[in-house]
Amino acid sequence: MATQPQVNGLPPWRTRACLRFPASSTKCSPLPRKRSTFSTEESSGDSRVFFFFTATRSSAQSIPAIKAKALDNSEITLPSPGSQQFLILIVGFSQKGGKLCEVWGKQISADYHADARIADFSLPVLQSAPSLVRPMIVHGMRKGVPAQELRRFVPLYSNESDWKKLVNFSAPDDAYLIVATPDGHPVWQAHGPYSDTIYADLKKSVATLLEKSSTPSPKNLILTFHDRSVRVLEDFCIGVPLLFELVMSLQAVVPE
Repeated sequence: MATQPQVNGLPPWRTRACLRFPASSTKCSPLPRKRSTFSTEESSGDSRVFFFFTATRSSAQSIPAIKAKALDNSEITLPSPGSQQFLILIVGFSQKGGKLCEVWGKQISADYHADARIADFSLPVLQSAPSLVRPMIVHGMRKGVPAQELRRFVPLYSNESDWKKLVNFSAPDDAYLIVATPDGHPVWQAHGPYSDTIYADLKKSVATLLEKSSTPSPKNLILTFHDRSVRVLEDFCIGVPLLFELVMSLQAVVPE
């Protein structure tokens, strides 16, 4: 077996990794607080390699704030103040990427549309599109989306660089997936064409969040006990004077 040449003293796989994830030196540095998993899928006869990331929650990382109109003209704000819904976001940066986003969106909507604990949105980023062309793009989207799905599609015209940084942008024609907490902190990310393997991982991530949210923490248990104790004490304080008044009324009515 022929030995593959090395570049700058590094084997080819290390060189390619450096090109995909540039670092400050020729050595590859892992992304902070993240681990990457590699998966290979056959697509149209080609071996397509893509990356997906499982990220730990970080208080310093959050989705860019969204205040925009969906395709049904409803106002969408993300993260939504006071919301308890977990977020599944599908982000696209090109027309080809939008086609991949449609495939992901149909599958995700079919599985989570009826779940009130989940909010899923498709976010086509149109900031780079010429302003004269944007209305035509949106018009085409609106024609191709069923009426009941229009609220899920929210075109974005700003913060493109922030979104690219958040999703570790590398391929303009990929679909980028994010699972996030209600306050907008990503806990899982992926990108690429639809894959049963990646979708199973997405569903696992969502199930973990839902399970954690249904399990009360010790802090919540203490607060619940405290609230109930206060309520009992309030009822007691209200009840004692009423009981005293009832006894006095009976004494006034019943002769000695």
